Amino acid sequence: MAEVEELLDDVTVRMPSGAELRARGERRTARRRVAGGVAVAVAVTGALTWGVASGGIGGDGREVRPAATPTANPFKVGGVVRLLSPELMPQAAKWRWKSMEEEVMVDLPLPKVGGDDSCPGSDPGRKAPSQVQYGTEYYGDKGATARQRVTEYDSESVAADEVSLLRAALTECGLREHAAGPDPYWSGTTESSSRLRVSVERWRGWVSVVEIEVEGRRG
Repeated sequence: MAEVEELLDDVTVRMPSGAELRARGERRTARRRVAGGVAVAVAVTGALTWGVASGGIGGDGREVRPAATPTANPFKVGGVVRLLSPELMPQAAKWRWKSMEEEVMVDLPLPKVGGDDSCPGSDPGRKAPSQVQYGTEYYGDKGATARQRVTEYDSESVAADEVSLLRAALTECGLREHAAGPDPYWSGTTESSSRLRVSVERWRGWVSVVEIEVEGRRG
């Protein structure tokens, strides 16, 4: 597969060409590969809100954004999808996130969240809508993992529907929404006894989901 190589902030980014992505059909999935497993940080004027709340996504999945939000795509700058680097992931000071050995994360269409046994109800086994997904994953001490997925859908309405399904999955998994403050998120204990923290951001047909999961103890 042909790759396009660009240099951003001294980090080499390799991505499949746009033509190849579009040729993958209804389950088109791309992964942004970063040399050494280090993702490039989001570089956008103005702050991004990694959350679902007033000023994030409405209860019905509609986009509700503050006036200061950039009108340009915050997830794709200069033709390159930007993913959070380890130091910009939530709770970075606590977990000291490090890159995974494998550069490419497995395909995880929404509304799937958490580990294999964390939120089984979030994986309905349905046929996912047409999408292109980019992802990165990190690990910390004591069984902690961090993951970001940025998914591009064919339309805003499809993206909004997927966010609505995600919200329902988070509720079913036992997570509670924390809407107060500048960085709203969902958190709780999953069926596998792990602690899961999820934040979501949607811009038109794009959705970013950031997860922090810490393994728990059964019994």
